[in-house]
Amino acid sequence: MKILLVRLQNLNSLRGDWLIDFRQPPFSDANLFAIVGPTGAGKTTLLDAICLALYHQTPRLKTSPTSNELMTRHTSECLAEVEFEVAGQGYRAFWSQRRARGQTEGNLQPAKVELARLDGTILAEKTNEKLKLVSELTGLDFGRFTKSMLLAQGDFAAFLNADANQRAELLEELTGTDIYGRISQQVFADAREQKTRLELLQAKASATELLSDEQQRSLQAELSAVASRQTEQHAAINKQRQLVQWTEQLIAAEQALAKSQQEAAELSAEQARQQPALLRLQQHQPASKLAPLYHSMQQAQQRQQQLNTEQQQLQQQIAGATIQHGRLLWQGRQYLASQLQQTEKQQLKLTEQQQNMHQQLTSLSTIVEQQQQTQQQLQQLHKQLLAQVGDISNLRQQQQQQREQLYQLQQAERLVLLQQKWQQQLASRQQQLEDKQQQLVPLAQQLTALRQQFKQLSEQIADKKQLLAQQQLIMQLSEHRAQLQPEQPCPLCGSTAHPAVSQYQQLNSSATAQQLADKEAELRQVQSAGESGRTQQASLQSEIAQLKQQQQLQQAELSELQQQLAVLLPTPTADTLPEPEQPNSSLLQQALLKQQQQLDATAWQLQQLEQQQQQLQQLAQQQQECERKQTELQHQLLMAQQKQQILGEQQAALNTQFSQWQQQWQALQQPPPANTDRIPDLSAIEQQRQQLQQHLQQWQGQQLALQRQSQQAHSQLQQATVQWQQALAASEFADEVAYSAALLTDEQLTELSQLQLKLQQAKVAIQRLLSDRQQQREQLAQQQLTDLPLQTLQQQLQQLEQASQQLSAQQGQLQHQLSSDRERRQQQQQLLQQIAEQQQQLEHWQRLNGLIGSADGAKYRRFAQGLTLQQLITLANQQLQRLHNRYQLARHPQAELELLVIDTWQADSARDTKTLSGGESFLVSLALALALSDLVSSNTRIDSLFLDEGFGTLDADTLEMALLALDQLHASGKMVGIISHVEALKQRIPLQIRVEKQQGLGYSKLSIST
Repeated sequence: MKILLVRLQNLNSLRGDWLIDFRQPPFSDANLFAIVGPTGAGKTTLLDAICLALYHQTPRLKTSPTSNELMTRHTSECLAEVEFEVAGQGYRAFWSQRRARGQTEGNLQPAKVELARLDGTILAEKTNEKLKLVSELTGLDFGRFTKSMLLAQGDFAAFLNADANQRAELLEELTGTDIYGRISQQVFADAREQKTRLELLQAKASATELLSDEQQRSLQAELSAVASRQTEQHAAINKQRQLVQWTEQLIAAEQALAKSQQEAAELSAEQARQQPALLRLQQHQPASKLAPLYHSMQQAQQRQQQLNTEQQQLQQQIAGATIQHGRLLWQGRQYLASQLQQTEKQQLKLTEQQQNMHQQLTSLSTIVEQQQQTQQQLQQLHKQLLAQVGDISNLRQQQQQQREQLYQLQQAERLVLLQQKWQQQLASRQQQLEDKQQQLVPLAQQLTALRQQFKQLSEQIADKKQLLAQQQLIMQLSEHRAQLQPEQPCPLCGSTAHPAVSQYQQLNSSATAQQLADKEAELRQVQSAGESGRTQQASLQSEIAQLKQQQQLQQAELSELQQQLAVLLPTPTADTLPEPEQPNSSLLQQALLKQQQQLDATAWQLQQLEQQQQQLQQLAQQQQECERKQTELQHQLLMAQQKQQILGEQQAALNTQFSQWQQQWQALQQPPPANTDRIPDLSAIEQQRQQLQQHLQQWQGQQLALQRQSQQAHSQLQQATVQWQQALAASEFADEVAYSAALLTDEQLTELSQLQLKLQQAKVAIQRLLSDRQQQREQLAQQQLTDLPLQTLQQQLQQLEQASQQLSAQQGQLQHQLSSDRERRQQQQQLLQQIAEQQQQLEHWQRLNGLIGSADGAKYRRFAQGLTLQQLITLANQQLQRLHNRYQLARHPQAELELLVIDTWQADSARDTKTLSGGESFLVSLALALALSDLVSSNTRIDSLFLDEGFGTLDADTLEMALLALDQLHASGKMVGIISHVEALKQRIPLQIRVEKQQGLGYSKLSIST
C-alpha cells in the first residue's frame, strides 16, 4: 500500500484547503521527507487526515454523529481525502462532515463517505461497507494500520514497556493470533460435547424396550385373523353398494322422465302463445314480392321533388346576381368621387407641413447656440471637481485606518468575553468531572460484588444440572426397576440382591428442577444487574474521558485566546490597560468609545466633501446630457431638411394622380342604384363584376339542364305508378295501407325467423329426450334387484362400513405394534454402532484436548504468541543491526513473553529492557515498531511509512545512525515521512513540509521546501 495524495480542509489548526501530491516533484524525486514545525502547529494533523479519510477515526481523537473535535473552530465543514495504491490499482477514499445550514453553531450532519477507483468507479458510499472494503483491499484494519504504516506518538514504546499480558494482547491485536485462543477453547468445548453425546447414546440404548418372541407370534396370528374378516366384510359392502346404486339410478330415471314430460307440455303452451307472431311471418312473404315495384315508385317521386327544389334555388341565385351586378356599377362611380376629394385634402395637408417644417428649422438653430454656451460653463465646474478629489482620498485613507483600529478593539472585547465564558465552563466541567469520579467508586464496588455472586451461582447451577441429569437417567430405568423381583437375577448385571430399589423408587426430579430454575432466574437477575452496571460504568468512564478531553481543548483554546489578545492589544502602560493575560473590559469599552468618536468626526468631514463631490458629479451629468441633446438636435435638423425634400416629391406625385382621377370620373357619370352600404376599391369592383357575369352565364346553362332532367323524371314517375297499381290489384292486399301493414322490418323478420326455428328445434329435442328417458326407465325396472326402499339400503351399507372401519383400526394397531418393534430393534443396532463410533471419536478429541485444549484458551494461545514473538524479535534484531549494532533482543528463558536486551559490547550480557536509557529505549522501540510493521504487513506490501515521534532523546551520532537506517528504508522503495522538530534532522533531510503558525490567529499554513 502506498499513499499517493492527501487533501484536507478545516482540520484542527489547518484552516482552508490543503493538498499534498506525493506523485509530483519534489516528492517523486526524493521519497524521504520531514514534516517540521513548532509544537502545536498541526504537524500530526496530516496523519490525522490520512486516518480520517481511510478509517473515519484518528489515534488521538474520534468523531461521532454528535461530536467532531477535529473540525477547525468557527468553520461549518471539514473533509479528508486520500488517494492510495494497492497492487498497482489506484483508489480514492473520501470523508466529509458539515453543520446544518452552513452555520458554525449548527447541528452536525451525518458524515459523507466514499471509496472509488481513480477512474471514477464508485465502490462504496456507506460507512460500514467502505470500512470493510478498505480493510479487504489493504489487508489492514485501523489498529494494524497505526502499528505498521503510521506510527503515532506514544506507540513506539508501548510494546517494549508492556507486561506479559499486555504484550500478549498487543500481539493478538497486531497479528490476529487470537484465533489460536479460540481454537483452544473450541477444542475444549468439542471434547466436552463429544463426551455428552456418548452418555446420551448409552442412556438411549439402555432405555429401549423390545417385544418378546411369544408376543410377536401372538400379534401376527391376531393380525391374520383380522385381515381374513376384513376381506369378507369388503365383499358384503361391494354387494350392498350395487343395490344402493341400482335403486338410486331407478329413482333418478323416473324423476328425469317426469321432468321431460313437463317440459313437453310447456313447449306446446309456448307454441300456442307465439302463433300470432308466426302468422305475421307468413303474411310478410307475399308482401316482400311487391316491395321492388313500391320502392321504384318512391324513388321516382323523390327524384322529381329533388329536381324541383334545385330549380327554385338556381332561380333565386340568378335574381340575386342580377341585383349585385347593378350595385357594383354604382360603387365604382362612388369610389372615383371619393378619391378626387382625398387627393385635394392631401395637397392642402402637404402645404401646411412644409410651413411647419420651416419654423422647426429656425427654432433648432437657436437651441444649438444655447447648448454651446452651457457646455463651456460645465467644463469650468469639472476643473473644480478634480481639485477636491485629493482631499477626499486622504480622508478615506484616514477613515480606513480608524476602522481597522476599531475592529481590533472590538475583536479584543469579544475575545475577553469569550475568555470569561470559557473559564466559567472550565470550572463547571471540573466540578462535573469530580462528581462523575465520585459516582464511579461505589459502582465499581457493586460490580465486584456482582461478579463474585455470579461466579457462585454459576457453580451452583452446574452442580444442580449434573444432579438433575443423574436423577433423570435413573428415572428412565423405572420400568426395568419395577420388573425386579426379590432373589431374582437382574437382566443387566445378574445380581439377585437389589438393596437400593426402594431408595431409587423414591427419587423425584421435580424438586431439583425447581431449584435449578430458581438458581437460573437468580443468575439472570445478577447478569442483568451486572450488564446494567457495566453499561453505567462504561458510560461514566466515557463521560469522564470526554470531560477531560474537553478540559484540555478549552485550556489550549484559552492559551490561544491570550496569545491573540497580546497581538490585538497595544503595549500596556500604567495608565491604560492591565496585563494582557487578564484585560479589563471597562477600559476596552472606553477605548472603543474614543475610537468611535474619532471615526464619526472623520466620517462627517468625508460626508461634507462627498456631498460637494455629488453636486459636481450632477453638473458633469448635466454637461453630458447637454452634449447628448445637442447631438440629437443636430440630427433632428438634418432629418427635417430631408423630410422637407420628401414632401416636395409627394406634392408632385399627388398632382399627377389628381389628373388621373378626374379622367376616370368623367368616364363614369351614371346614376347610382339604391341600397348601397360601402364603396370598395375600383379594381376590386371591376373584378367582382366580371366574376358575377361568368356565374350568371353558368347558372343559366344549369337551369336549362335541370328542366330537361325534370321532364324525364316526370315520365319515369308515371310509368312506375302504373306498374305498382297493377301489381297491387293482382295481389291479396286490398290497398296500399294493408300492404304496408304486412311488411316487416329487417329486425322483426330476423327475430320471428329465429323464434320459428327455435320452437322447431326445441320440439324435436324434447321428443328425442322423452323417448330416451322412457327407454332407460324400462331397462332399469326389468332388472328388479331388490324391493327394499333406498333409506333401508343406505342404513345397511353404513353399518357394514362402520364394521369394516373397526377392523381396519384393529389391523392398523397390530401392524403399528409390530413395525414399532422392528424400528426399535433397528434403532438399537444403530445406537450400538453409534456408541462404538462415538467412543472412538471421543478418544481422538480427548487426546487433542490434552495437547492444546483449555477452557480459557490460554494453552494454545501462549504457544502461538511465543512463536510470533520469536519472529518479531528476529525482525527487530535486523533493524537494530542497522540502527545500533550494540544491542540485540532475546526471549526470557523462564517467561515465554518477556524480553531481554543482549549487550554485545559487554560480552553478550543480558539485562532487563527497563535499564535502557531514553535514547537507547527509543532506538529499540523504533526497531520493534519497524519490525511490527514488517510483521503486520506480511500479506500486504507497505510502500509508505510515517513516523510521528520526537528524536530529541538521541545524541548526534545515534541520530545519524537512525537517519542512515531510514535512508536504507528509502532505498528499499518505501516513502518515509518523519514528524519532528529536531534541528539536526531538519538539516539532514532537505525535503520538508513546513507547518507554520499564523501570528495571533490560532491557525497554521503549509509550505514545501527543498
